[in-house]
Amino acid sequence: MTTIKKSTVLALAVTCLMIAPIILRDVRAHDVALSEEPGRESGFEEGSKDDRKAGSDADHNGNAVLWKEPTDIESRDLFFGIGGREGAPDPSGKFTFMARKGAPDDTSEKIQVRDDQGRKWTVKFGPEAKPEPTVTRIVWAVGYHVDQDYFIKRTHIEGRGGFDVWDVRFERDDDGFETLGRWEWNSNPFLGTRELDGLKTLMALFNNADLTLRNTKIVRPKKKSGGDPNKQIYYVNDLGATLGSTGAFFSKLPVLDRLPADTKGVVKDYMSHRFIDSASSGEVKFYTKRRLAEKVLKGVKIENARWMGNLLGRLSDKQLTDAFRAGGFDESEIAVYVRTLRDRIKQLQELK
Repeated sequence: MTTIKKSTVLALAVTCLMIAPIILRDVRAHDVALSEEPGRESGFEEGSKDDRKAGSDADHNGNAVLWKEPTDIESRDLFFGIGGREGAPDPSGKFTFMARKGAPDDTSEKIQVRDDQGRKWTVKFGPEAKPEPTVTRIVWAVGYHVDQDYFIKRTHIEGRGGFDVWDVRFERDDDGFETLGRWEWNSNPFLGTRELDGLKTLMALFNNADLTLRNTKIVRPKKKSGGDPNKQIYYVNDLGATLGSTGAFFSKLPVLDRLPADTKGVVKDYMSHRFIDSASSGEVKFYTKRRLAEKVLKGVKIENARWMGNLLGRLSDKQLTDAFRAGGFDESEIAVYVRTLRDRIKQLQELK
C-alpha cells in the first residue's frame, strides 16, 4: 500500500507540474467572467476605448440593446447568415496576409487578411472554425447580434511567400461597428430579463464551454454605416467552443475546471451530452460539465427558456440544415446534429 500511495502522490505531483502553465495561462480569463468588476481582461485588442468606462456608460444610458424581434425568422437565410450572400468572402479571390492577430493565450491561431475588395478579415484556424459559423446563424435567426462568420474549405493567401489554408473561419473585421468594450454575464443592464435568459438558454443549447468575459462584446454602429451611433449592442462574439462536450469528469473541480477539456464540433459528444438537468421552483437547470459555465447558466426562468424554445421551433429543418452546411459539416454529421437540436428544442417547448 505504501508503494501505491507514493506512486500516486508522485503521479499527482507530476501532473500538477505539467498543468500549472496551462492553469496560470487561463486562470485570469476565466475568473474575470465571474468577477464583480467589469473590464479587467488582458489582451483586449480591438480599439483604444477603456473597457471599464465602456461597460459603465452602457449600463446607465438606456441605449443598451441585447435582442431585436426577428419578425422574418421563417425566411431568414441560415446558409449565408447576417452578412448575406453579398458579404461572403470569395475562396477563389485574392487574399493578402496583413498580420498575426489575437492574444498570447488564445486557444486558436488567428491571422488578419485583406481581400481584393479591400475588406479585412480575421482567419481562425482549428476546431472552432466549423461550429462558430453554424451557431452564429441560429443565434442571429432568433434575434441576437453576431459577427459575420463564414467557413472556408480552402483558399490561398498571398504574402509571406504565399500559402494555402483549409477548414478555416473568416470573420469580417470592418463590418460597420465600433467596439466599445466587454460585458459580464452577472453584471449588465439585462439582468432578470427574458432576453438574457434566452441568450443563456442558447448557450446551453449549443454546449458553449467558454462563457467568459473575453467572449462577450459591446459595439455601436459607425455613423457611416447608417445605424444609430447611440445604440450599444451587447452580444457573444465568440461562439467557437460549441457543438461538442463541455468538459471532462474533472471540469467541475476547483483549479482543474480551467483545463481545456471540452470538445468543439464533435457530433458524437454533442449528441451524448445531457441538456436539461431539472426544472423546479420556476427555474430550469441546464447540465454542463464546466463549474464556471454552471454559474453563468443558473437562474433561468422556465417561462423564458420555453419562450426561446418556441422561437427556435419556428425554424424549419431546412434552415437548421443550412446552418450546419454553412459550417462545413458533412451530411451524416448534419443529420445527427439537426435531429439532436430538434429534440432539445422540443424539451424547451415542453418545460412546465
